[in-house]
Amino acid sequence: MIALFVHDNAKADLLALRDSEPQAAGRILALLEQLEGDPDLLDRLTQHDYGAYSSAEFHVSKWQKQWRKGRDLWRLKVWDLDKKGLRYRIIYAFIPSKQHYYILAITPRRDFDYEERDPISQRILRDYQEL
Repeated sequence: MIALFVHDNAKADLLALRDSEPQAAGRILALLEQLEGDPDLLDRLTQHDYGAYSSAEFHVSKWQKQWRKGRDLWRLKVWDLDKKGLRYRIIYAFIPSKQHYYILAITPRRDFDYEERDPISQRILRDYQEL
């Protein structure tokens, strides 16, 4: 059955965000709750470029470098936050055999460059291997 889980490290990210940017944390939490309750919307998380050009409330993209390495990793950005200058990325994995999504990180875009040498990327990749 399709389901969404939030990794403990992503929960810690969200708690830290609540202290520094409560508006962003609240919006992201509301989106995660909305996704959990809507299987159709949850299914959009594996549709590359879903929501492009603000055509939906969020934009989905494959983490291309990791995809080419066989890792089913994605990123999501929330348009209304981006437009307010609150540029956060929700990084998640999809495990097709289980139909499970795992939120692995919630990070400011400025602190995350998607390169494997990046400490956030390293944490995400470690957590992904443990799924």
